[in-house]
Amino acid sequence: MNDAHMGPAPTTSSAVPHSTRPDSVPVWSVALLAFLLALFLSGSIMLLYEAKRQDARRQQVIGLTVKAAHDIQEQLNRSISSTYALAAVIRQGNGKIDNFQELAREMLELYPGLSALQLVPGGVISEIYPLQGNEKAIGLNLLDQANANKEAMEALRHRSLTLAGPFELVQGGLALMGRLPVYVKGGEGQQRFWGFTAAMIRLETFFDTLQLHRTLSAEFNFRLSRIKPDTGTLDVFWKQGGKLTRPVSQKIVIPNGEWTLSVEPVGGWYQWRTLLAEGGLVLILSSLAALTAYWLARQPVILRRMVEERTRELSQTNARLENEVVERRHAEEALHASELKLRSIFASLTEVILVLDAEGRYLEIAPTSTKKLYLPPNELLGRKIPDLFPKQIADFFVSTIRKALAAGTTVAVDYSLDIEGEEIWFTGNVTPMPGGRVIWSAHDITQRKRAEEERLKLEKQMLHAQKLESLGVLAGGIAHDFNNILTVIVGNTDLALMRLSPDAPVVENLRRIELAAARASDLAHQMLAYSGKGHFVTEELDLNRLVEEMGHMLSVSVSKKAQLVYNLCRPLPAVTADATQIRQVLMNLVINASEAIGDRSGIITISTGCEQCAESRLDRAWLSDPVRPGLYVYVEVSDTGCGMDRDTMAKIFEPFFTTKFTGRGLGMAAVLGIVRGHQGAIRVQSEPGQGSTFRVFLPAGDAPARLEHPESPPGETWRGSGTVLLIDDEDNIRALGTEMLGELGFQVVTAADGQEGVEIFRRRNDIVLVLLDLTMPQMDGEQCLRELHLIDPQVRVIMSSGFSEHEISRKFPGTGISGFVQKPYKLSALREVLSSLNWDSSRPLR
Repeated sequence: MNDAHMGPAPTTSSAVPHSTRPDSVPVWSVALLAFLLALFLSGSIMLLYEAKRQDARRQQVIGLTVKAAHDIQEQLNRSISSTYALAAVIRQGNGKIDNFQELAREMLELYPGLSALQLVPGGVISEIYPLQGNEKAIGLNLLDQANANKEAMEALRHRSLTLAGPFELVQGGLALMGRLPVYVKGGEGQQRFWGFTAAMIRLETFFDTLQLHRTLSAEFNFRLSRIKPDTGTLDVFWKQGGKLTRPVSQKIVIPNGEWTLSVEPVGGWYQWRTLLAEGGLVLILSSLAALTAYWLARQPVILRRMVEERTRELSQTNARLENEVVERRHAEEALHASELKLRSIFASLTEVILVLDAEGRYLEIAPTSTKKLYLPPNELLGRKIPDLFPKQIADFFVSTIRKALAAGTTVAVDYSLDIEGEEIWFTGNVTPMPGGRVIWSAHDITQRKRAEEERLKLEKQMLHAQKLESLGVLAGGIAHDFNNILTVIVGNTDLALMRLSPDAPVVENLRRIELAAARASDLAHQMLAYSGKGHFVTEELDLNRLVEEMGHMLSVSVSKKAQLVYNLCRPLPAVTADATQIRQVLMNLVINASEAIGDRSGIITISTGCEQCAESRLDRAWLSDPVRPGLYVYVEVSDTGCGMDRDTMAKIFEPFFTTKFTGRGLGMAAVLGIVRGHQGAIRVQSEPGQGSTFRVFLPAGDAPARLEHPESPPGETWRGSGTVLLIDDEDNIRALGTEMLGELGFQVVTAADGQEGVEIFRRRNDIVLVLLDLTMPQMDGEQCLRELHLIDPQVRVIMSSGFSEHEISRKFPGTGISGFVQKPYKLSALREVLSSLNWDSSRPLR
């Protein structure tokens, strides 16, 4: 087109028409058509967009409404759940609650939005926290007909929580009141109504705590309403903004009704300014489309030139892309070679090497780590740690990764995993990489960990053994000196009773002295039992028969509410043991079980059995000296009592440790000593609230027990003759022994220690018997016995000690001594030992 020919036509009749007119009509037609088409398309798009925007906005408001309703309901449930917590405390105390004020204060801090808590025993409000501002409510009877509360009556009728309100408070504001009926145990297993626990919620405090304005900001109008149960009318008790026309509503369920939350955007759903702007935009776009069409119709050459220019640019770009493709191929080949090199390095290592992202997703796994992985590599790659591991270890792994990424430095880590049923320990490092990734390298330290645990276990066993040995030496030493004193008391009392007539006034006093001395002797025997050197008279025993014989004694020793149950295994191998001491062990364990049950009903089970104990089993949870593997017979006492925690279990066998009243505690220590003396062991299992089990193991014999009847004691008329050498470092015992031996017909010569006794025995040849104390200064009884045998290998020696005959027989095996008498002893015990000797009258004196 040539714009110069678009001027006015000549005035002559032969005027030439405008050369541009035929061309200009299509141009404007195209522009008008483009305008109308653009107006139609953009208008349709805008209408569609507006419809979708309105739908999205409504969905957004629905989502916010649902969330706000959920938050209100969850906060309301959390606040009124305080009534259940108070009810639980009341039921636990069977109607009593002593610390309401302190408990209510803690619960108001624990339950946000809660304003006050009430106790309403029998329907009468008795306690309120906080009391300030609520004093007038004290004494109000909720069940009184004059003050009948509809929600309280409904709660009592349905035996469930009800919520009253909202209602106006005297001090101003709206509040809700939740009331829960409480029932406690009554007579004959029935439940009785105790009253209510009540929680008051101020709406202003409730919504401030809820922070509803964050969820429903100022750009929304909303209201909370309910249908009044008495009138059926709509009650709007909380709102923000103006009137609602087409709101989104969501129901909120409360214990005895429902609320409705209605929400609408401020200004309604349509924004007229936006619509006007969109209409203006449609006109602008249509005009631009018309101008563009007009411009395109006038610029075919320019468009052709632009196409040619663009073609040249694309050709140049294509050439550059070809060069870039070649360069990228070379870079990929170099990267592949580097990756192969890195994988070769990984394959030569023995570490677990992983590459993970910030979410814990496995990206790469070194090929050497497959034997130490939680799962095979193909099951790990691409998956996240929380989807594979238990929650606790998964949280630890993910937090370690995030810690390393946040710090930008390597983080050391130690952890264990259960791999193919075995606990494997690892130590390693988590190192951050660019791109939000980390390298997790770890090394197996299971053997080192087990060696450390074994070392600590051995140290603990050594300390335990040293502790038992030290306490045993202390108990044995005290019992030895104690027995020396008791020997003088018992012996002199026995002689005095023998020489007095039965009608003498002091006989009763001497009997009391004798009884007290016997009790003191029992205490010394317990101390010796703890030291493992008690007085054991061993025989072949059948544990089943021993338990059955003690049945009546055990039944009268336990609580009336404790039931004894027997579970005896037959037959059992015999055990070589002291029947009296084993009875004491069983009695102590049963009484201990009865005290653990207390005033409640419970079951005490006494079981017997036989078990082959390997060395690995004997190493764990055994309270005794190390014992040999082999066959053991056990007696087990289990109860359903209160149980023990680990700290208590570690101390129950210590002397005088007790959880009972002062003065108790030696019984379990004596049990341990008796078991140690029998080369046995004890295993204890207990958990708080789960009861306790004590299993006593004794070495088994090869045959069932043969219970023999004891021989009848010798008559009190037996008398001896000759000279007896009495060797003891205690003056009182030498005096007492001289008197007792004189009563039995012997002449007595005494020595204050072993060295003096040897000298006297060497000088005299008329000594027929030596009564020798075991523990003495300078030269003890063992050394003295050897010296006496060097002088006369046939010498008769009666050993005297506070230790048991079992302990003495171990010290002097074979024919080293002729007899044994344990301190403290009476004249009858000394007569029994002396009369049992083989008195050969033809044996020549030295």
